Amino acid sequence: MTAATPKLAGPSGRWARLARKMWRSRVLYLLLLPTAISLITFYYGPLLSGLWHSFRYWDLKQDIFIGLENYTRMFEETAALAAWRNMAVILLSQLVIVSSMPLLGALLVFRLTGGRMQYLWRIIFVLPIVVPGTVVVFVWRWFYGVDGGFNLLLRAVGLSSWTRIWLGEISTALPAIIAVGFPWVAGLNFLIYLAALQSIPGEVIDASKVDGAGPIRRFFSVELPLVRPQIVLLIILTFIFYLRSFDAPLIMTNGGPGTAGTLVPGLQMYRAIRDDLDLGYGSAIGTVLFIVMILLTFLNFALRARIARNEQKRGGQA
Repeated sequence: MTAATPKLAGPSGRWARLARKMWRSRVLYLLLLPTAISLITFYYGPLLSGLWHSFRYWDLKQDIFIGLENYTRMFEETAALAAWRNMAVILLSQLVIVSSMPLLGALLVFRLTGGRMQYLWRIIFVLPIVVPGTVVVFVWRWFYGVDGGFNLLLRAVGLSSWTRIWLGEISTALPAIIAVGFPWVAGLNFLIYLAALQSIPGEVIDASKVDGAGPIRRFFSVELPLVRPQIVLLIILTFIFYLRSFDAPLIMTNGGPGTAGTLVPGLQMYRAIRDDLDLGYGSAIGTVLFIVMILLTFLNFALRARIARNEQKRGGQA
């Protein structure tokens, strides 16, 4: 009898099995190679470079290691603290907006009994997606102008005393930017909520009607709990979007009025790199924003996993 060939064991055996699997799928890995190279070159490379230079003073003429000075400066400057405060106000406002108005619009369209009317309203709410966001910001900037739409409307109804330089006063500039897109119904958020409502089994809706639940009670007892995963997802995605977005403050006020009336961290990073050529400080701001976005992404995964486990438990108990 010949001795049996020993099976590969330990780390070397695992590496050998992995190598054989990769060789069997070599064509697929070869097709993925251009994408991997592009990701490393244009995403992970700049990311690591930004992290490295966030600990340095870098202005294209000199590159000096300064430790945590950029980070301490970020949380000591008055303008930087105001930028984070403005961002907190924007995020809290968007929390209310994304969890209310798009859901209300989707619910109203979902409750329409006529198929044609539901289809018509769905098109009306979805069409604004094709309009670039920059165009929307420019239109709203005209509305807020001295001779813009809002002031013209106020003068037309005899309320000239209510006219304002909406983007030129500290008390109104930030609320004006938050109000861009009112009534905040149209777009991707509306579509996600509508799809979630339409995925609710008809038997569940019919059972609630048989139990005597009216429209309001049916919403809070049946429909709202079933669309909770979509609410969590959209809140996290909205937070990530507004953390890295600064187009509205840049176009409408350039961070004013004053030093930091509508300044946000993304715009501060843009100014540090473009205007001051302080690339190290801009890299530090970008690194902090990246860390916050990563934490929000992990929070999204954790919340969605928790919701899925709770739903499985309720299904098992049923």
